[in-house]
Amino acid sequence: MNKVKNIFSMELVVSDVEDVVRVTEALSSVTRVNILRLIAEGEKSITDLSEELHMTKGNVSSQVALLESSGLVEVRYTEGNKGLKKLIKAKYSRIIISLVPDDGPEETKE
Repeated sequence: MNKVKNIFSMELVVSDVEDVVRVTEALSSVTRVNILRLIAEGEKSITDLSEELHMTKGNVSSQVALLESSGLVEVRYTEGNKGLKKLIKAKYSRIIISLVPDDGPEETKE
């Protein structure tokens, strides 16, 4: 992301237009917001999330992929009972969307 500031380790401020659109699109789904809330409590697997959300693993996995591509979550793999297990962790606990660019509003002279 271009003009994304990480002020504190868990706070994200987004002000660049493209980044605002990307983040708001990721947050435009109740399912994705619920995933973010669940993983804010700690790292969870796709299986954990699918059970808590009463959704298929495939659906949860595709929602997590969108959150990952928007930069809102971190994904890592660990050994599981049947191969690799995907673990998802929130990168931020707070997201601030600024409609004013970092350099402030431009003034116009008449």
